[in-house]
Amino acid sequence: MSGSKPDILWSPHHPDRYVICDSELGLYSIGSVGSTETKPGTLSLSEETAATLLAINSDTPYMKCVAWYPKHEPECLLAVGQANGRVVLTSLGQNHNSTCKELVGKEFVPKHARQCNTLAWNPVDSNLLAAGLDKHRADFSVLIWDISSKFTPETSVAAEKIRLSSVDLDSSTVVTKPLYELGQNDACLSLCWLLRDTKLLLAGMHRNLAIFDLRNTSQKTFVNTKAIQGVTVDPHFPDRVASFFEGQVAIWDLRKFEKPVLTLTEQPKPLTKVAWCPTRTGLLATLTRDSNIIRLYDMQHTPTPIGDETEPTIIERSVQPCDSQIGSFAWHPSSQNRMVVVSAANRVMTDFTVFERISLAWSSTASLMWACGRHLYSCVEDEAEGTDGAAEKDIATKMRERAQSRYGHDTVQVWRNHLLAGGSDPQLSQNTSSSTLED
Repeated sequence: MSGSKPDILWSPHHPDRYVICDSELGLYSIGSVGSTETKPGTLSLSEETAATLLAINSDTPYMKCVAWYPKHEPECLLAVGQANGRVVLTSLGQNHNSTCKELVGKEFVPKHARQCNTLAWNPVDSNLLAAGLDKHRADFSVLIWDISSKFTPETSVAAEKIRLSSVDLDSSTVVTKPLYELGQNDACLSLCWLLRDTKLLLAGMHRNLAIFDLRNTSQKTFVNTKAIQGVTVDPHFPDRVASFFEGQVAIWDLRKFEKPVLTLTEQPKPLTKVAWCPTRTGLLATLTRDSNIIRLYDMQHTPTPIGDETEPTIIERSVQPCDSQIGSFAWHPSSQNRMVVVSAANRVMTDFTVFERISLAWSSTASLMWACGRHLYSCVEDEAEGTDGAAEKDIATKMRERAQSRYGHDTVQVWRNHLLAGGSDPQLSQNTSSSTLED
């Protein structure tokens, strides 16, 4: 990511740690202001939170993409895709066990050098790492590496490439034979494994979205589209996928993959990132270039499955986490509607919570109820003490209670109406007595 905007990755294991990917990798720990010791490397993220720099890794230059190993062990293993197409496994200041020591420093080298655009770990078969590369007429653009592979260069040409490398490498740490090779004579700009079936890989190729099945790599399902960047699966609906092209986001249903089920409002500037909220169903955040605004699309009420004639209900709104231009953002994996953003110019970080829209309901009995996020609140009338010590209620409440007790229905024994009304209103008692005397 040298020479480009930074990116953020939350740890899949620790909810208080994340990595800033720029010209180097920086590991941060986030905590409340009171619990975070003030020391060099501590940065204020909000009025309540601050981040402490734990480690820096400058061993992987020319970074273009980074992916965090999804399993708990080893806990801080990162894959780094470089400008020459190599994928390097590295770590950040952790105590390495034997497994991690074997993996850190391992390199996966394609036949022909060209830029690595994207990386994706398989969430189940975590030894599988997919890499998407630029086009080469004599090579494949989607390479799936087995990080446990022991293969070393088999040809003198591959060995010579390693020898001439600008970095001194142990040939035992270099793998040159991918487990799978897909997408020949094409370019791959984005990748993600499908949650419904982790043998399926969705790739944003040069002119289409393609689904590759590792059980039969000779066939693929594809649809022609320009929206091939940033493919990402909704964690709450495994058949729903988002991708983008320039300023437009396409929403796909994998069960009806012929065309997008929804195209979101086109933005005036090119998009740089889209991401589903992991703690809130149907909430998609998008960021455009040179902007300090994150636009949110709430698809909470979209019918599932989406019918051919159904027009989904989308609610759009924008939030401004900071004043400066945003370089990137990342949703927190477990804290509801929370994200960290990093500015494009000076790398200032901000901890930000997106507040939910408040849905309000007012009942016919004057009770008030509203929902905010996962919380439901109610407000009922609180009886206030009157000047004479008796409970004073709103007149509407009095009328409803008297109607429910059939006040006024006894026309024979009129005095009983005072008791039906509760017997505590002296004015009613006086009026009832007067009516009885007159009779």
